[in-house]
Amino acid sequence: MNILHIARSFYPGFGGVETYIRDISEELIKQGINCNVLTIDYNIYNKEKKYKGYENLNRIGIFRIPAFGSYKKPIPLKIPLGVFKWADIIHIHDVRFLFETACFLKLFFKYKIVFSTHGFILHTTDLRQIKYFMIPLYYKPMLKLFSDKIICDSIQDYKYFFNIGIKNNVLIENGLILKKFLNVSKKIVPGKLLYFGRVDINKRLNLLFHALAKLQSKDWFLDIIGDGLKDYILELKNIAETLNISQKVRWHGFVDEDELLKNLEAAHLCFFPSRYEGFGFTLVEAMASKNVCIANNIKAFRDIIGASNAAYIVDFNDFLECSKLISMLLQDNFDKLEDIGNKAREITKRFDWNERILETIELYENVLSIKNKSL
Repeated sequence: MNILHIARSFYPGFGGVETYIRDISEELIKQGINCNVLTIDYNIYNKEKKYKGYENLNRIGIFRIPAFGSYKKPIPLKIPLGVFKWADIIHIHDVRFLFETACFLKLFFKYKIVFSTHGFILHTTDLRQIKYFMIPLYYKPMLKLFSDKIICDSIQDYKYFFNIGIKNNVLIENGLILKKFLNVSKKIVPGKLLYFGRVDINKRLNLLFHALAKLQSKDWFLDIIGDGLKDYILELKNIAETLNISQKVRWHGFVDEDELLKNLEAAHLCFFPSRYEGFGFTLVEAMASKNVCIANNIKAFRDIIGASNAAYIVDFNDFLECSKLISMLLQDNFDKLEDIGNKAREITKRFDWNERILETIELYENVLSIKNKSL
């Protein structure tokens, strides 16, 4: 079986979707299934960062093509027909890149199309009115006509697609390869605060900055691991400057996996102030690493944490309340933090790929047994 994953961004960039594609590919390869990834040949947030046209990562073939235009919906300048012809299944992870191309080429090649929701296009509020207009008039009929199966990776996505009348969907919640995170041995550096992941408006680091600015203690520093649009990062740096905390914020950009694990090992607290998430990949990774996490009060994070007391839920819009929680945790003894970390690690084990990969393979096999739709 040959699976071609398509997404705007992949390794060496990192984020929730990138992690998902890498993990699922590695697990599928272990089961004897071939996986390639088709993506863009530059960092979507910084076009000056160019990547190789082809790379092999742990037996995952990465094909990168040039594109132009907005990072929100980049237009490809090259279509590698051979990669499409190779595939038995095209697994699309973002309708904003090569979605229409894959649908069109399906008329000529024999592959099936599986689409993963990943929060769909509603995880940010920008252009929301246009999105609500486009979904029923364009994306809904296209998905119903061309997709052979839709994987909803969260309960909220499943309910959303069902309610808008798309019934060709199945719930397979996200899995992660957690071994490297479960092996992290905590050595807390007092006052080291950590955010890692994509840096964009939806992640709301500005709210975190306001909460940190209200801390009475100055014995802290914030490491930010991840990248985003230059203009937005500059805006965040200006906010930090205005709040007089710029000297306490360290911007690392993208780092390799070993460096990320070192930061997770040393972190005193980890933060997740997002406005919306389809899932919470980075939250699960941080909790699996025995970190004490503070997450925004949104459904995706509540679903992960549940009633476990293994992490903290707070409304990041309430700067004062958030600041009080941070201050309290920074003053708590490390034994208490270790107890919380142990609980966090334990509840994340349910997200391991061991079970979910079998569900995914079964779905692929069922899709391949479906007769071609009349188009």
